Amino acid sequence: MKTFFYNKYVSWLVFSIILVLAFFFGLLIPLIKPEVYSVMLLVLTLALFLFQSFFVLKSISSDFENRKKVGVLLQHFFNLLFSVVIGLSISLMESTSKYNFGLIMIPLLVVLSYVITDKYNKTVKDVSLEQELEEGTKSNKPVIEFENKKYIFSINSLVILTVVTPILAYLIYLFFDTEPQYWLHEIVVKQTIYLLNLFFNMGVSASYSLTGTYHWSFDFVGGNINGDPLGSISFGTFCTGVQAICVFCGIILCTPHSQDRETNKDIIWRKTKSLLVSSLIFYVVNIIRMLIQIGLYYLGYPWDSIHVSISAASSFVAAIIILLLHKWIPEFIISIIYIGTLLNNRFKLLKEPKKDKK
Repeated sequence: MKTFFYNKYVSWLVFSIILVLAFFFGLLIPLIKPEVYSVMLLVLTLALFLFQSFFVLKSISSDFENRKKVGVLLQHFFNLLFSVVIGLSISLMESTSKYNFGLIMIPLLVVLSYVITDKYNKTVKDVSLEQELEEGTKSNKPVIEFENKKYIFSINSLVILTVVTPILAYLIYLFFDTEPQYWLHEIVVKQTIYLLNLFFNMGVSASYSLTGTYHWSFDFVGGNINGDPLGSISFGTFCTGVQAICVFCGIILCTPHSQDRETNKDIIWRKTKSLLVSSLIFYVVNIIRMLIQIGLYYLGYPWDSIHVSISAASSFVAAIIILLLHKWIPEFIISIIYIGTLLNNRFKLLKEPKKDKK
């Protein structure tokens, strides 16, 4: 058995420590005075990147493919870079809950680090297809074949998909809709304003208030394109687009795993990749949606009409995400077909006694 990381858990512990250190270095670089200490922290941060790269190369088995070595290096590099960016961002934020940004994201990055480490630690095992088919037939479960892989699901996993998915998605949304998570509002508002002023020179600004339902809003100091006054636009949790991410997060997490070991061997990595890519797509599309809406509002269009119509039009992205899910997690669509197959078989069994009586 070849092990690409000599000790998976030791490697993960080292990567996790590096991530946490990088976060605190990024957090302290803009705050520490005099500037010479900030420069020293910056140098230490760069040293962390070099040490991590060295550690990855030393930890990986020598017979590991060079292409995959580069993949491991890049994945851990971007994970570490994001950790530094989070620390730097918090020091520039205004929200009273800004430190929750790090409390939420750093543990997620640590988990992602484990998934990356585990992905390259696994050894592909030869599994007898006849054995898997035998396991499926013994339990009288249907076996669906797709792209030379076999999908067999337990009843419990299918119940989790149908029942737990909407509940989990709603709970995740409720979590982000609480005031301690309004750091997300600030990030989306400020990124949108930066892009509006960069590309369209609108002179839009953000205002922050601890009172009221909406803490963040878009202000048009110079009015619209004709100089006429424009009312401020309040910003809520729905404006972040996180609700779409929550839905697909629930779907991805609750998608059942096939009982075929060969099919199931990389499911965690495929789910992680789907979650990251779908979240990024939704986030970027939501920023583009807001740029279009606020741009039209600046040109004089009524806010109520453009807000509803463009928000509805942007929902086509969900179809793209479904296609991505089918590429990386075919288990989702196949599990729905599997449920239909089980129900169809059940109905056939119920009809058989009636045929005998005839």
